[in-house]
Amino acid sequence: MKRIAASAAVAVALMASSDINAHTPMDEAPDLSQFTKWVTDNEHHESFYLGQELDILDMHLHPGSYDKLGPKGKEFVKCVFPIDLPDAIKIPLLRLFSSFQLNPYGAFIGIKNECRRAAANNCILFATYAPETWGIEPNEDLLGYLDDQRNSFEDKPYFYGLASLSVENWDTEKAASLENLKNALSHPYVVGIKLAFAHTLTPFDDPKYFDVYEVAKEYDKPVYHHVGTSPLRKVSEFDEDELDFVMRTFDPVYLENAIKQYPDVKFVLGHAGNDANHEGYTKIEEVFHLAEKYDNAYIEISALGSQRHDPNGELMDSVLSRAKSAGIVHKIIYGSDGPGSPGNTKSYKDLVIESMQRVDYTFEEAQLVMAGNARDIFKIPRN
Repeated sequence: MKRIAASAAVAVALMASSDINAHTPMDEAPDLSQFTKWVTDNEHHESFYLGQELDILDMHLHPGSYDKLGPKGKEFVKCVFPIDLPDAIKIPLLRLFSSFQLNPYGAFIGIKNECRRAAANNCILFATYAPETWGIEPNEDLLGYLDDQRNSFEDKPYFYGLASLSVENWDTEKAASLENLKNALSHPYVVGIKLAFAHTLTPFDDPKYFDVYEVAKEYDKPVYHHVGTSPLRKVSEFDEDELDFVMRTFDPVYLENAIKQYPDVKFVLGHAGNDANHEGYTKIEEVFHLAEKYDNAYIEISALGSQRHDPNGELMDSVLSRAKSAGIVHKIIYGSDGPGSPGNTKSYKDLVIESMQRVDYTFEEAQLVMAGNARDIFKIPRN
């Protein structure tokens, strides 16, 4: 065990200054002393707001491994590796690091340990089908995590999941993809559907993909959409004559017809439409327009408040303040977009809580954002 711990610490130290996860990269080295043991169920980790303990539900966690990344994902993490090493050394280190950190039950810095340190009482894991970018974390693996005997906290389920599906070769493989999705949604701990059309270059407004919403309606499950640009697909990389098509894959205005056509399906607009690459394509205004106009549209706030995107907290402050003034705090959902880097799951939660304090949220409003809204939308009971 000591040998394993030492290997993990070496990997963490080497990766400490890396933007290894484009969603929520770390900007400073972690305190390695906190990653030397498992977090056990009898340990009590707390978050407080205005002197009262908060229930935390983190709805945005990505399991996986280096080898499951797509070619763009692998190239990205190799490029941001903080030490100039040949691939023959760099890739094994990346594999070692991901085997700890991206594993829900990984030692020391695994997702469950990181979430528990962040005082989260429940977390939601995502399946992913983005073969060119972040790769494939199939529904089958997600169900394996959920069925694992370690998926418990205080004798109740700790992890829940959002299933996904492949949209590749949709014209010929749609039936098989939808059937796989239905099988996953039949699992008692799968509470919704996760889609990332910006990663797969799939248009929001193409009605041939609306069959996914038919399934969501049939199974009474919310749909989470990545909204805003993809950190692995800069708009500047596309030719001018491609821009209209690319916009349809991340601009939430193109989701309006689906939201309107399926009023019984809850649509969660991820990242609040954040401009992931700082290219001037922020879609926060459009996201708020939809959430204010439609009862079934919600806003998730992961990634946009990270140190890289929002070093002074001004962006998160503006989003949370706008929600409060518009009377839609009941539509704001917390997620960290972790695991990112060691300690990031907790630090992102702390940043959001600090922002809520700055914009004068009441305890009741803070509790809605940090867990209450997600529990209601995804029907997850409190542990």
